[in-house]
Amino acid sequence: MYQLIKEIPITLTIAVATVIVFLAPGFESLRDFQTNSPVLHQLAQLFTCHTAHWSFDHLVWDLVMFVTMGAICERRNSVPFAIALALSAIAIPLFVSHFSLDVNSYRGLSGLDTALFGLAVVYLVDSSIRERNWPGVGLYGFLFVGMMGKIGYEYLAGGTLFVSSDGFTAVPIAHLVGAVIGTAIGLFEVMRMPPFPFAWRNAIQQTRVPG
Repeated sequence: MYQLIKEIPITLTIAVATVIVFLAPGFESLRDFQTNSPVLHQLAQLFTCHTAHWSFDHLVWDLVMFVTMGAICERRNSVPFAIALALSAIAIPLFVSHFSLDVNSYRGLSGLDTALFGLAVVYLVDSSIRERNWPGVGLYGFLFVGMMGKIGYEYLAGGTLFVSSDGFTAVPIAHLVGAVIGTAIGLFEVMRMPPFPFAWRNAIQQTRVPG
């Protein structure tokens, strides 16, 4: 357990805080972001709203995804992981307040989940290319397309794909913003890693069959 805490301290800290907020009676309503209130009056809620949830089902789905993706990303490199979390935490409530006018308050880790998912997929695709693991490239590429398809479904259907949205309004803009930020940070880091793009080019060339 100590080794796990040492490897993914940020992920575990946020996960534990999320559970505590859910279990404390009335605590969540103090943590959500009110989209109709001035941002300057709720700077803390830009961050704390991600730890609040509408239901147990909402909490479980968000938390499982957050811990899974967080473990992948934080173990790889904690700096871009923390940057992706911080930028997404700030940007998501702001975008929700400006583009989801029917939403009065925002809660949940799902936007951060999507940011980490985008970051993790970039990492996994990069590793698979460098290792010439082409089935892995296809699998992770398919998962990324699936993530974007899920967001598109939420826009068209007006509801969530996995979690029951009874009692709250789906906010696909939160997932889209998270996906863009996480993917962009992942691509930026991958492109900075030597010997990109030569590692990708060499991996592709070495798999070609002569003749």
